[in-house]
Parts: sequence; structure tokens; C-alpha cells
Amino acid sequence: MEVALQALAAVLLLALLGGTVLPFFTDSADDRGDGRTDVIIPRHVRTPPRRPRTWVFLALVATLGLVFLGWQHPSLPGLYAHAVNSAAVALTHSPAMVNAYVARLRPASVFFAVAYISGIALVIRASPARRVAALAHALLYLALMLLTHVSLITVGIATRMPAAPFSVEATLANLFVGGLVIMRLTFTSFVLPRSTTVPVSRHRSGWDSILAACALITVIATMIAGYAFISDRSTLTATWRNFLPIYTLSLLFVLIFAPLWALWWTNRRLPSPGPDRPPVDVIVPAYNEEENITRLLRSVDLAAARYGGPVRVMVSNDGSVDNTAQVALRAIARMRHARGEVISAPNAGQATALNRGLAIAEAEIIIRIDADCVMGRRALEYSVPWFRDPDIGSVGAMEEPRTDTVTWFHRLRALETLFQFRFARLGQSMVDGIVVIPGTFTAFRLGPAKAAGGFPIGMNGEDADLTMQIGRLGYRVVVDPRIRSYEDVPRSAGEFVEQRTRWARGGFHVFARHLPFRCGSAGPRVWFWTLRRGFSWFSAEAGLVAPIFLVELVLTHPGYRHSVAILALLYVLGGTLPLAISLPLAIKYGYWRSILWAPTWFAYAFLRRLATLEAIISLPTRPFPAVTPSRSPGASPRTQTRPLSVVTDPGRDWMHVPDDDDY
Repeated sequence: MEVALQALAAVLLLALLGGTVLPFFTDSADDRGDGRTDVIIPRHVRTPPRRPRTWVFLALVATLGLVFLGWQHPSLPGLYAHAVNSAAVALTHSPAMVNAYVARLRPASVFFAVAYISGIALVIRASPARRVAALAHALLYLALMLLTHVSLITVGIATRMPAAPFSVEATLANLFVGGLVIMRLTFTSFVLPRSTTVPVSRHRSGWDSILAACALITVIATMIAGYAFISDRSTLTATWRNFLPIYTLSLLFVLIFAPLWALWWTNRRLPSPGPDRPPVDVIVPAYNEEENITRLLRSVDLAAARYGGPVRVMVSNDGSVDNTAQVALRAIARMRHARGEVISAPNAGQATALNRGLAIAEAEIIIRIDADCVMGRRALEYSVPWFRDPDIGSVGAMEEPRTDTVTWFHRLRALETLFQFRFARLGQSMVDGIVVIPGTFTAFRLGPAKAAGGFPIGMNGEDADLTMQIGRLGYRVVVDPRIRSYEDVPRSAGEFVEQRTRWARGGFHVFARHLPFRCGSAGPRVWFWTLRRGFSWFSAEAGLVAPIFLVELVLTHPGYRHSVAILALLYVLGGTLPLAISLPLAIKYGYWRSILWAPTWFAYAFLRRLATLEAIISLPTRPFPAVTPSRSPGASPRTQTRPLSVVTDPGRDWMHVPDDDDY
């Protein structure tokens, strides 16, 4: 083998990876906020009802798929395979063995990433120069994957191990490279918040990180060993050997929860209600919520009766133009076990409405619940005892859909919440890895919330950001399966995609605020689950391209229909593994009617991927070359601690002009 050439290839691969990761260490120069309460960035662009850019993206992806499959002189897959073959032969001088490896190379997964990057570069709202810069990430990805495949072939030949371009190891490498490139594209192309200035002050041992790392290593090792064993069986066809790693990798981020979930149930210690009944303040941000506010306040009163301690409710009416304030006042007057008040101010957004409540809160234990939800009767009774432990900073509930109106989305959302809350979050709770306690119900300490600056203004995902900040300050975040909260669910596809677009946009904002390269790690919630979110952008959007490609492959290449059927089956099975976990839970908790709708889960998951796409399209883009703006005079430096602030003037800054999308 050519040792010098191998060393050069390794250096080039590492240099490209280093260049890909380098922007992660650079804090945002576009955010003129203070790194705590204020995020001052250009506002996102509201998605038009007809979603023209989404349709253009899908059309572009479909066109690229037809070109990839139909261009024969030369064949695009053949060109890529020839490049890998030539480079590997130059390094190993073993053309026969290289040919054996390259014969199994199927660059369709590489095409998924290139098509996605190309589509994004063409539909984002950006200057031509920025589009070209975004499109260049497709070339960066191709170069990295070519070097990765060549390296895997070289290692495979040198060690006689099956490190082929279509093994579990190669699929993991594709996820790693694709995730890094997509994250780089995101950070260099879009305006995102700067990193948080809340310091990391975790004084506990590192057992959380050790346990999470052990679970991750165990799952990956089991996947690699299992595939190596199965691929050696003579009964395994070439199609299955090629497609099985994709299916295996789709299970990775689901299976990582399994050992942690089992450990949680075998080691759970749920505090029992005692004679102590400390005061509780409940903050309800409300904007045009006259339809449900009475139902919510009645549920809080019933929960207060069960709790037995002093409960104060603050409805923060954020400039509603309906009768929310009057309806809330009448409902408060009918309360028997809690007292309440309505705080009205001009419309300035949900985070500002929450901070108004925090500014006048007196109890150390705060409950935040959205106005379109219903509180479970035992929510206060079970959440408050957790705070006897001084290490507990926030407590979450099991979210379930409200049942006053039931649609297809309610049925599927019930199955989704069973996986998310009764499986995934319990596993995360075992290693203090929860990244968000949703605003549909969260209990937290007032002290650390104020120390973090309250809820950030000017970004989506204020509930996730506060969860992350409380964790940075050294407090644990837990969920309790005995606590229930009932949330509102969209009733149409348009409402659903709009809601998930807002959630996905919040994911981008919170990710930028808490990326470990920029602001340090605070346990598994940062070094694993925050980074996992970045890699999931690649896998989820590649999954958006794959169904289109499979349909085109079936239509243009009838001889591949059997193989495509297998891949489609594995694709669907991989995407529905959360559903398989939800079904027994649905039986246990009585969601029988939701089970009947389980066959439509694939459509539900596809709509979620569309929402992530629309979140990216709606983000404001940076100019090219990027211009570093001067910070606003009121912006605090990174080392300065900023007290809790409350925005009462919606005209204070153009970024703080809210609309329904804030809710």
C-alpha cells in the first residue's frame, strides 16, 4: 500500500472535517442581544398559505432524482463509484479487492444529501452569492464522503474486516459527515442567536455522562456486531446486505433510550406528597384564548383543591383583542381553592407575557401552563414534592391531547406523546438529559429562572431555552409519569405544519444558544442530545427526499422494483419504530381508538419533516460575505449578568413585535 498517499488522504479528510467544524466555535455576530433575556435578530418570514417554496423544493428534488437516475452518458452513480475506485486503487494497489468493495457501493444515500442541500440553496430567501455559498456545501459533502468511502475500503483491505462502503460503520460515517455539513450550512447561511452567557455551574459527579456514553457505545457496538454476524450468513441476499445498515441506523436514536428507560423504571424514586404545602404561583400567558381559558382555570382550581396549599394564578393577558381578560376574570371569581388575577399589557409576545408574571411572582415554586391546555387534577400534588430535593430545578408532566375535540391529528398525537413522554423523556431523565420541558406544563424554581434572565425574548423555543439554562445552573430536570397535562392539538394539516414549523424553528434557535463548542457542555443534555438534534436535521430531511426518489426509481427502473420494495419496507419500519413502542403503551393507557389510525403514521411523520423544511425556509439568511454589525448600545457583554427584564412596550424594538405565531 502507498503509505504516503494514505497519510495524505487522512490529512486531507481531517482538514476538511476541521474546516467543517470551525464555524461551530464562532459565536453569532448577527444577534445584538445580551445572550440572556434579549435575542435581537431579524424576524422569521411567515410561510404563505400556499407554501410556494416548499413545492418548489419538492419539484427540484424530484427533478434532481430523475437526472440522477436517467443521465447515462456518463452515469452519475457510475462517476462517483469510479472516483472512489480510482482513489482506493491508488492507495492500495489491489484493484481486484477494491472492485469487490465498490461493487457494493450504492450512492443513493449520498444523492439524498446532495439533493437536499441543492434544494435548500435554491429556495431560501437569500442573495445569489449566498445561494452559491450554500450550494458549495454539496461539493464539500461529496469530497468528505468520497474520502470516507476510500478510507473505509483501505481499512477493510488492511484489516480483512467488512468495513465496506455500505456497512453499519459507513452508514454511521455518512450520518456523521452529513450532520456536520448540514450544521455548517445552517450556521453560515442563517441568522441565529448568539450563545448563552449563563455560566455552567454543575457541581455533581460525572455519572450522568458516563451512563449516557455507555448506553450509546453499547447500542452502536450491538448494531455493528449484529450486522457483521448477519452479513456473513449465506442466506442474506446482496439487497439485504446493502439496505439493512440504513434500517439499522434509523433505530440508533430510538434504541439509545431503551437501556436508559429500563434503568429509570428499575431505579425510580418518585417523591410522595407529604404534610408540607408550600405556596405555588401559576403563570398563564394568554393571547386570544377566550375559548379555553375558563376550562383551564377550572382545572387549576380543581388541582389546587387536591393540593391543599396556597395557589395563586396570574393570567398574563398579552394584549388580546377578544374577551380573554373578561372571561378570565369571571372564571377567577368562581375559584374556590385558588386565588387569581389578570395582568393586562400591550401585545409583546409570549416570552414577555411570561416574564411579567415572573417579575411579580412571590412563591419559590412556579407553574407555567399555556392557556390552551388543561391541568391534570393531581399535577400540583405530585410536582411540588420534587422540590424538597435542592438539586431539582424543573419538573415536567406527561402530555396528552385534549379530548373536547378529536381529529386525526389528536389520534396520532396521542401515539406520539406516548413515545416522547412515557418512553424517551423517562430515559433522558435517568441521566439528566432532558432538553425541553414544554410550556404545556412545567414546574420550576423561581430563583434559577430569574438568575437565567427569565424567558428569552425574540426567539422561538423559550420553554426549551429555560430548561437548558436551569440545567447549566446545576439543577436537575425530571419528569413524573404521575403528572398529566392536556394540550391543544391542531385540527388541520395547515395548522399542524405551522405549529411544527414553529417548534422546529425553536429547535434551531435553542441549538445555536447551547451548542457545546460555543458555550461549554453541561452534561448529556448538551454533549449528546443537543448535538443529536443537529445530526437529526440531516437524517430527517434525507428521509424527506428518499420517498420521492423511491417512487422515481420504481417508475424508471422496473428491474429494481423488488429491491425498492425491500428498501421502502425498511424505510417505513425505521420511521415507525416509535409507533411500535407507543402501541403497547396505548393499550396500557387506554388509547384504543388511536391504535386504529396507526397505519397512517407514515403520513403524520412526513408532515413533521415538511415542517422542519419550512422552518429552514423561514429563517432569515445572512448576507455574503457576512457583515459584522455593531452591537446595540444596551447590549450587555458576555461576562455581565443581566437581571430579569420585562418588555412592556412592543415598539421598543422591531424584533419584539409579536403575532399569533408566538403562541
